[in-house]
Amino acid sequence: MPQLDHATFINRLKGKSIDAGALQGAYPDLNVRAIAGNGVITGTPQNLEKLWEIIDNYDHDGNVNTISDAPALSIANWLFAKTGSTGSASGEMENWRKVAEFGDRSITSHSDAHRSAIDNTGIGLYYGDHSPFRENILRGDRQGLQTQLDDMGAGNWRMESIEPGAVIIESTSGQSARLQESSCIGWVIQNVKTAYEGAGKGARFAEIDSRVKAADLRGTVLCEELQKDGWTAVFYSPRTAEDLTDSGEREKLGALNMAKAGARVWKSPIPESSGVRCDAVITGYRDITPDSNTEALLEKLENAPFFVGVANGGIHTFVGHNGSVCDFHWTAQPDDRNAMTENPIREWKWDTGLYMVPPGYW
Repeated sequence: MPQLDHATFINRLKGKSIDAGALQGAYPDLNVRAIAGNGVITGTPQNLEKLWEIIDNYDHDGNVNTISDAPALSIANWLFAKTGSTGSASGEMENWRKVAEFGDRSITSHSDAHRSAIDNTGIGLYYGDHSPFRENILRGDRQGLQTQLDDMGAGNWRMESIEPGAVIIESTSGQSARLQESSCIGWVIQNVKTAYEGAGKGARFAEIDSRVKAADLRGTVLCEELQKDGWTAVFYSPRTAEDLTDSGEREKLGALNMAKAGARVWKSPIPESSGVRCDAVITGYRDITPDSNTEALLEKLENAPFFVGVANGGIHTFVGHNGSVCDFHWTAQPDDRNAMTENPIREWKWDTGLYMVPPGYW
Protein backbone atom coordinates (compact mmCIF):
# COMPACT_ATOMS: atom_id res chain seq x y z
CA MET A 1 0.00 0.00 0.00
CA PRO A 2 1.40 3.47 -0.88
CA GLN A 3 2.45 5.47 2.16
CA LEU A 4 3.61 9.02 2.79
CA ASP A 5 5.55 9.96 5.89
CA HIS A 6 5.38 13.25 7.77
CA ALA A 7 8.99 14.30 7.10
CA THR A 8 8.62 13.85 3.32
CA PHE A 9 5.40 15.85 3.32
CA ILE A 10 7.00 18.75 5.20
CA ASN A 11 10.18 18.75 3.10
CA ARG A 12 8.34 18.71 -0.22
CA LEU A 13 6.11 21.65 0.69
CA LYS A 14 8.53 23.71 2.78
CA GLY A 15 8.68 27.27 1.47
CA LYS A 16 6.05 26.64 -1.22
CA SER A 17 2.92 28.72 -1.82
CA ILE A 18 -0.42 26.89 -1.78
CA ASP A 19 -3.53 28.35 -3.42
CA ALA A 20 -6.09 27.88 -0.66
CA GLY A 21 -9.04 28.60 -2.95
CA ALA A 22 -7.98 25.99 -5.48
CA LEU A 23 -7.35 23.47 -2.71
CA GLN A 24 -10.78 24.16 -1.24
CA GLY A 25 -12.32 23.83 -4.68
CA ALA A 26 -10.72 20.44 -5.24
CA TYR A 27 -11.60 19.23 -1.73
CA PRO A 28 -14.65 21.19 -0.46
CA ASP A 29 -14.71 19.38 2.89
CA LEU A 30 -11.15 20.43 3.70
CA ASN A 31 -11.21 23.36 6.13
CA VAL A 32 -8.00 25.36 5.76
CA ARG A 33 -9.39 28.83 6.47
CA ALA A 34 -7.48 29.09 9.74
CA ILE A 35 -4.09 28.80 7.99
CA ALA A 36 -4.82 30.67 4.76
CA GLY A 37 -3.82 34.32 4.63
CA ASN A 38 -5.19 36.31 1.68
CA GLY A 39 -6.05 33.09 -0.10
CA VAL A 40 -2.56 31.64 0.18
CA ILE A 41 -1.08 29.08 2.56
CA THR A 42 2.62 29.82 2.89
CA GLY A 43 4.87 26.84 3.47
CA THR A 44 6.11 27.74 6.93
CA PRO A 45 6.75 24.96 9.48
CA GLN A 46 3.76 26.13 11.51
CA ASN A 47 1.34 26.08 8.56
CA LEU A 48 2.58 22.75 7.24
CA GLU A 49 2.23 21.12 10.66
CA LYS A 50 -1.38 22.30 10.80
CA LEU A 51 -2.02 21.17 7.24
CA TRP A 52 -0.61 17.72 7.99
CA GLU A 53 -2.94 17.43 10.99
CA ILE A 54 -5.94 18.35 8.83
CA ILE A 55 -5.05 15.82 6.16
CA ASP A 56 -4.26 13.11 8.72
CA ASN A 57 -7.89 13.32 9.85
CA TYR A 58 -8.76 11.69 6.50
CA ASP A 59 -6.37 8.83 7.22
CA HIS A 60 -7.07 5.85 9.46
CA ASP A 61 -3.85 3.85 9.53
CA GLY A 62 -3.40 4.54 13.25
CA ASN A 63 0.01 6.16 12.78
CA VAL A 64 0.21 9.96 13.12
CA ASN A 65 3.55 9.98 11.27
CA THR A 66 2.19 8.44 8.06
CA ILE A 67 -0.81 8.58 5.75
CA SER A 68 -1.77 5.64 3.56
CA ASP A 69 -5.53 5.87 2.95
CA ALA A 70 -6.57 6.98 -0.55
CA PRO A 71 -8.44 10.19 0.47
CA ALA A 72 -5.47 11.55 2.43
CA LEU A 73 -2.93 10.53 -0.22
CA SER A 74 -5.06 12.19 -2.90
CA ILE A 75 -4.89 15.53 -1.08
CA ALA A 76 -1.14 15.24 -0.57
CA ASN A 77 -0.52 14.39 -4.22
CA TRP A 78 -2.66 17.34 -5.31
CA LEU A 79 -0.54 19.61 -3.12
CA PHE A 80 2.72 18.27 -4.57
CA ALA A 81 1.45 18.79 -8.12
CA LYS A 82 -0.15 22.20 -7.66
CA THR A 83 2.11 24.13 -5.29
CA GLY A 84 3.91 27.19 -6.55
CA SER A 85 7.51 28.24 -6.38
CA THR A 86 9.58 28.37 -3.25
CA GLY A 87 8.93 31.49 -1.23
CA SER A 88 10.77 32.76 1.83
CA ALA A 89 11.98 29.39 3.10
CA SER A 90 15.54 30.61 3.47
CA GLY A 91 14.42 33.58 5.56
CA GLU A 92 12.26 31.37 7.77
CA MET A 93 15.08 28.90 8.34
CA GLU A 94 17.40 31.78 9.19
CA ASN A 95 14.96 32.76 11.95
CA TRP A 96 15.07 29.23 13.36
CA ARG A 97 18.85 29.29 13.21
CA LYS A 98 18.66 32.41 15.36
CA VAL A 99 16.29 30.68 17.79
CA ALA A 100 18.83 27.87 18.21
CA GLU A 101 21.75 30.27 18.60
CA PHE A 102 19.98 32.49 21.14
CA GLY A 103 18.79 29.43 23.06
CA ASP A 104 22.32 28.05 23.23
CA ARG A 105 23.72 31.39 24.42
CA SER A 106 20.89 31.84 26.92
CA ILE A 107 21.69 28.62 28.77
CA THR A 108 25.37 29.52 28.99
CA SER A 109 24.95 33.19 29.90
CA HIS A 110 22.30 32.68 32.59
CA SER A 111 24.21 29.78 34.17
CA ASP A 112 27.50 31.69 34.09
CA ALA A 113 25.92 34.84 35.54
CA HIS A 114 24.53 32.87 38.49
CA ARG A 115 27.87 31.25 39.30
CA SER A 116 29.80 34.48 38.75
CA ALA A 117 27.55 36.26 41.25
CA ILE A 118 28.25 33.51 43.82
CA ASP A 119 32.00 33.83 43.20
CA ASN A 120 31.86 37.60 43.66
CA THR A 121 29.35 38.00 46.50
CA GLY A 122 28.49 34.57 47.88
CA ILE A 123 24.92 34.94 46.59
CA GLY A 124 23.74 33.94 43.12
CA LEU A 125 20.83 35.11 41.00
CA TYR A 126 18.39 32.18 41.38
CA TYR A 127 16.66 30.15 44.09
CA GLY A 128 14.35 27.18 43.72
CA ASP A 129 10.62 27.34 44.32
CA HIS A 130 10.95 24.40 46.79
CA SER A 131 13.99 25.77 48.64
CA PRO A 132 14.24 26.81 52.33
CA PHE A 133 14.69 30.38 51.06
CA ARG A 134 11.37 30.19 49.25
CA GLU A 135 9.71 28.66 52.33
CA ASN A 136 10.70 31.71 54.39
CA ILE A 137 9.22 33.96 51.70
CA LEU A 138 5.91 32.09 51.88
CA ARG A 139 5.89 32.43 55.67
CA GLY A 140 6.71 36.13 55.45
CA ASP A 141 9.73 35.47 57.64
CA ARG A 142 11.96 38.40 56.76
CA GLN A 143 14.24 37.73 59.71
CA GLY A 144 14.72 34.16 58.55
CA LEU A 145 15.54 35.42 55.06
CA GLN A 146 18.02 37.93 56.45
CA THR A 147 19.70 35.22 58.51
CA GLN A 148 20.14 33.10 55.37
CA LEU A 149 21.51 36.09 53.44
CA ASP A 150 23.98 36.83 56.23
CA ASP A 151 25.22 33.23 56.15
CA MET A 152 25.60 33.26 52.39
CA GLY A 153 27.00 36.76 51.89
CA ALA A 154 29.14 37.23 55.01
CA GLY A 155 26.72 39.82 56.39
CA ASN A 156 27.21 42.15 53.43
CA TRP A 157 23.63 42.05 52.12
CA ARG A 158 20.26 43.08 53.50
CA MET A 159 16.69 42.49 52.43
CA GLU A 160 15.20 45.36 50.48
CA SER A 161 11.88 44.09 49.11
CA ILE A 162 9.94 40.99 48.08
CA GLU A 163 8.29 40.93 44.66
CA PRO A 164 6.20 38.22 42.98
CA GLY A 165 8.76 35.58 42.04
CA ALA A 166 11.78 37.57 43.20
CA VAL A 167 13.62 39.17 46.11
CA ILE A 168 15.57 42.43 45.90
CA ILE A 169 18.65 42.70 48.10
CA GLU A 170 21.15 45.51 48.67
CA SER A 171 24.79 45.39 49.71
CA THR A 172 26.42 47.57 52.36
CA SER A 173 28.06 49.48 49.51
CA GLY A 174 24.68 50.27 47.91
CA GLN A 175 24.77 47.66 45.16
CA SER A 176 21.36 46.18 44.34
CA ALA A 177 20.68 42.63 43.12
CA ARG A 178 17.58 40.70 42.11
CA LEU A 179 17.22 37.05 43.12
CA GLN A 180 14.81 35.22 40.83
CA GLU A 181 12.64 32.29 41.81
CA SER A 182 12.85 29.41 39.37
CA SER A 183 12.01 25.75 38.84
CA CYS A 184 12.53 23.14 36.16
CA ILE A 185 9.73 24.56 34.00
CA GLY A 186 10.59 28.15 34.95
CA TRP A 187 14.17 27.65 33.76
CA VAL A 188 12.92 26.16 30.50
CA ILE A 189 10.45 28.98 29.85
CA GLN A 190 13.12 31.61 30.53
CA ASN A 191 15.48 30.14 27.97
CA VAL A 192 12.78 29.54 25.36
CA LYS A 193 11.66 33.15 25.86
CA THR A 194 15.19 34.42 25.26
CA ALA A 195 15.50 32.22 22.16
CA TYR A 196 12.21 33.26 20.57
CA GLU A 197 12.50 36.95 21.39
CA GLY A 198 16.10 37.06 20.18
CA ALA A 199 14.94 35.74 16.81
CA GLY A 200 12.10 38.25 16.54
CA LYS A 201 9.43 35.73 17.50
CA GLY A 202 8.29 37.46 20.69
CA ALA A 203 4.62 37.49 19.73
CA ARG A 204 4.64 33.74 19.13
CA PHE A 205 6.40 33.15 22.45
CA ALA A 206 3.68 35.15 24.21
CA GLU A 207 1.11 32.74 22.74
CA ILE A 208 3.14 29.73 23.87
CA ASP A 209 3.64 31.17 27.35
CA SER A 210 -0.07 31.88 27.74
CA ARG A 211 -0.98 28.36 26.62
CA VAL A 212 1.50 26.74 29.02
CA LYS A 213 0.37 28.87 31.96
CA ALA A 214 -3.27 28.02 31.23
CA ALA A 215 -2.24 24.34 31.32
CA ASP A 216 -0.81 24.66 34.84
CA LEU A 217 2.76 24.87 33.49
CA ARG A 218 2.74 21.44 31.87
CA GLY A 219 5.93 20.74 29.96
CA THR A 220 4.08 18.39 27.62
CA VAL A 221 1.86 21.26 26.49
CA LEU A 222 5.00 23.29 25.79
CA CYS A 223 6.16 20.41 23.59
CA GLU A 224 2.82 20.43 21.74
CA GLU A 225 3.20 24.14 21.07
CA LEU A 226 6.77 23.75 19.83
CA GLN A 227 5.65 20.93 17.52
CA LYS A 228 3.09 23.32 16.02
CA ASP A 229 6.07 25.50 15.10
CA GLY A 230 7.75 22.65 13.28
CA TRP A 231 10.06 21.38 16.04
CA THR A 232 10.98 17.70 15.75
CA ALA A 233 9.87 15.46 18.63
CA VAL A 234 12.44 12.77 19.43
CA PHE A 235 11.25 10.17 21.92
CA TYR A 236 14.06 8.72 24.01
CA SER A 237 14.35 5.63 26.18
CA PRO A 238 17.93 4.76 27.14
CA ARG A 239 16.67 1.39 28.38
CA THR A 240 15.40 -1.22 25.96
CA ALA A 241 11.81 -2.42 25.90
CA GLU A 242 13.03 -5.75 27.31
CA ASP A 243 14.72 -4.02 30.23
CA LEU A 244 11.60 -1.98 31.01
CA THR A 245 9.50 -5.14 30.81
CA ASP A 246 11.77 -7.08 33.16
CA SER A 247 11.66 -4.19 35.65
CA GLY A 248 7.88 -3.92 35.57
CA GLU A 249 8.00 -0.32 34.30
CA ARG A 250 4.60 -0.50 32.65
CA GLU A 251 3.99 3.23 32.11
CA LYS A 252 7.42 3.84 30.60
CA LEU A 253 7.12 0.74 28.44
CA GLY A 254 3.67 1.84 27.31
CA ALA A 255 4.96 5.25 26.27
CA LEU A 256 7.86 3.68 24.35
CA ASN A 257 5.55 1.27 22.55
CA MET A 258 3.15 4.08 21.65
CA ALA A 259 5.99 6.15 20.23
CA LYS A 260 7.25 3.20 18.18
CA ALA A 261 3.73 2.54 16.88
CA GLY A 262 3.29 6.12 15.68
CA ALA A 263 0.72 7.07 18.31
CA ARG A 264 0.69 10.38 20.14
CA VAL A 265 2.07 10.38 23.68
CA TRP A 266 1.24 12.27 26.85
CA LYS A 267 -2.00 14.04 26.02
CA SER A 268 -2.81 16.57 28.72
CA PRO A 269 -6.22 16.84 30.45
CA ILE A 270 -6.93 20.28 29.01
CA PRO A 271 -8.99 21.47 26.03
CA GLU A 272 -7.41 21.06 22.59
CA SER A 273 -4.52 18.92 23.81
CA SER A 274 -3.87 15.98 21.50
CA GLY A 275 -0.48 14.83 22.79
CA VAL A 276 2.84 14.88 20.97
CA ARG A 277 3.53 13.09 17.69
CA CYS A 278 6.94 11.37 17.91
CA ASP A 279 8.99 11.96 14.76
CA ALA A 280 11.83 9.68 15.83
CA VAL A 281 12.57 7.16 18.58
CA ILE A 282 15.98 6.59 20.17
CA THR A 283 16.26 3.60 22.49
CA GLY A 284 18.79 1.08 23.76
CA TYR A 285 21.96 2.90 24.79
CA ARG A 286 22.21 2.66 28.59
CA ASP A 287 24.84 0.19 29.82
CA ILE A 288 24.99 -1.33 26.32
CA THR A 289 26.68 -0.43 23.06
CA PRO A 290 24.10 1.22 20.80
CA ASP A 291 23.52 -0.32 17.39
CA SER A 292 24.47 1.66 14.29
CA ASN A 293 21.02 3.21 13.85
CA THR A 294 20.81 4.31 17.49
CA GLU A 295 24.36 5.67 17.33
CA ALA A 296 23.50 7.73 14.25
CA LEU A 297 20.41 9.18 15.93
CA LEU A 298 22.35 10.01 19.11
CA GLU A 299 25.00 11.82 17.10
CA LYS A 300 22.32 13.74 15.25
CA LEU A 301 20.76 14.81 18.55
CA GLU A 302 24.14 15.74 20.01
CA ASN A 303 24.71 18.11 17.09
CA ALA A 304 21.60 20.16 17.87
CA PRO A 305 22.74 23.54 19.27
CA PHE A 306 19.58 23.92 21.37
CA PHE A 307 16.71 21.71 22.45
CA VAL A 308 13.85 21.54 24.94
CA GLY A 309 12.59 18.41 26.65
CA VAL A 310 10.39 16.62 29.14
CA ALA A 311 10.98 13.43 31.08
CA ASN A 312 8.65 10.65 32.23
CA GLY A 313 5.42 12.09 30.95
CA GLY A 314 6.25 15.68 31.89
CA ILE A 315 7.24 15.12 35.53
CA HIS A 316 10.44 16.99 34.75
CA THR A 317 11.37 19.56 32.09
CA PHE A 318 14.74 20.71 30.83
CA VAL A 319 16.65 22.48 28.10
CA GLY A 320 19.94 21.53 26.52
CA HIS A 321 22.59 22.36 23.98
CA ASN A 322 25.40 20.72 22.06
CA GLY A 323 24.93 17.24 23.47
CA SER A 324 24.22 18.18 27.10
CA VAL A 325 21.00 18.39 29.08
CA CYS A 326 20.74 21.42 31.40
CA ASP A 327 18.13 21.33 34.14
CA PHE A 328 17.29 23.48 37.16
CA HIS A 329 16.90 22.00 40.65
CA TRP A 330 13.92 23.40 42.51
CA THR A 331 15.43 22.94 46.01
CA ALA A 332 18.46 25.13 45.17
CA GLN A 333 19.40 27.91 47.58
CA PRO A 334 20.67 31.27 46.26
CA ASP A 335 24.27 30.23 46.97
CA ASP A 336 24.02 26.85 45.21
CA ARG A 337 26.50 26.74 42.31
CA ASN A 338 24.73 23.61 41.08
CA ALA A 339 21.28 25.16 40.86
CA MET A 340 21.51 24.28 37.19
CA THR A 341 23.58 21.29 36.11
CA GLU A 342 24.60 19.81 32.77
CA ASN A 343 24.89 16.13 31.87
CA PRO A 344 25.68 14.43 28.55
CA ILE A 345 22.64 13.14 26.70
CA ARG A 346 23.95 9.59 26.85
CA GLU A 347 24.25 9.78 30.65
CA TRP A 348 20.94 11.55 31.31
CA LYS A 349 19.35 9.63 34.18
CA TRP A 350 15.65 9.90 33.27
CA ASP A 351 14.25 6.77 31.63
CA THR A 352 11.84 8.15 29.04
CA GLY A 353 11.01 11.50 27.55
CA LEU A 354 11.08 13.84 24.58
CA TYR A 355 13.73 16.01 23.04
CA MET A 356 12.25 18.85 20.98
CA VAL A 357 14.67 20.03 18.28
CA PRO A 358 14.20 23.32 16.37
CA PRO A 359 13.43 23.25 12.63
CA GLY A 360 16.49 22.69 10.48
CA TYR A 361 18.45 20.62 12.98
CA TRP A 362 17.02 17.13 12.42
